[in-house]
Amino acid sequence: MGDLAPVLGILSVFGSLSFLTWVIVDGLRRKQQLRVMESFHNKLLDRISNGKELAEFMDSPGGVKFIDSISTERTHPAQRVLRAVQIGIVLCAAGMGCRVISWQSSLVERDATEGFAILGILLLSVGIGYLVSAGATFGLGRTLGVYGPADAPSR
Repeated sequence: MGDLAPVLGILSVFGSLSFLTWVIVDGLRRKQQLRVMESFHNKLLDRISNGKELAEFMDSPGGVKFIDSISTERTHPAQRVLRAVQIGIVLCAAGMGCRVISWQSSLVERDATEGFAILGILLLSVGIGYLVSAGATFGLGRTLGVYGPADAPSR
């Protein structure tokens, strides 16, 4: 197990730095997207001079799209469930892979098999948790009538 500690430490550092980079880049992307949308919306609203024009605009298909575009990101609830299923499957596969490596003592040293076994159990547990959560969310969403056509607005 002592030989596995530096490897896990290095993987943890690179994983943390990768996640931090992704969070920063995604935040900057969203900030830029919000800035562009804000500029567009302000220019559009500046062209409307009175309440009658605003009411006519809001009743038009373009006005409905404008109101929908105010939100930065709208995903259908089924997409969130599918994302949880995808993460759960990947984590379960990684956990099973670690368990297989731990069973094959010819692939790794004896001390490392314990580490792979523990890591495999943890990954499997989290993956199964994601799958159970996705199933519960889907069942509850179906019961509440949240899932409609993909192009229908979510409740």
